[in-house]
Amino acid sequence: MSKRGIGQLIAGAGGALLIVSLFLPWADVEGVSQTGWEFSTMADVFFLITGLVAIGAAITGGRHSFFRPDLSLNAATDLLGVVATVLLAWLLLFDFPASADPEIGAYLALIAAIAIMGGAGDYSVLRRGSRMDSASADASRQAQ
Repeated sequence: MSKRGIGQLIAGAGGALLIVSLFLPWADVEGVSQTGWEFSTMADVFFLITGLVAIGAAITGGRHSFFRPDLSLNAATDLLGVVATVLLAWLLLFDFPASADPEIGAYLALIAAIAIMGGAGDYSVLRRGSRMDSASADASRQAQ
């Protein structure tokens, strides 16, 4: 088993929360509460897959491949987390039905998707700097 970082554990917790949120009320439509399974027709399956992949990344450390040798489980989790965050933010901000009021499950799903996205993200690139920065620094040193 690979070493797990705090990011994978956060993404795994977000995955568990995303799955749990599907069973909570997402919308109140004319006095009737609907869970994430009842409210969404296809996105609920996507959110379930996203949650399961995030939990898998937390368990394995995210280092195993995901259907392709060049795509790690952690990278797939990050990609799915970004898409889930965009879908949920769009739903809550612009596309929520006028006849329905959002409930706690939808907001928890958004928080979970943000946790998955943030936990699975690879921020080592930001710490190292880019090749362009070092190349331009070398060029400026040679010009002096």
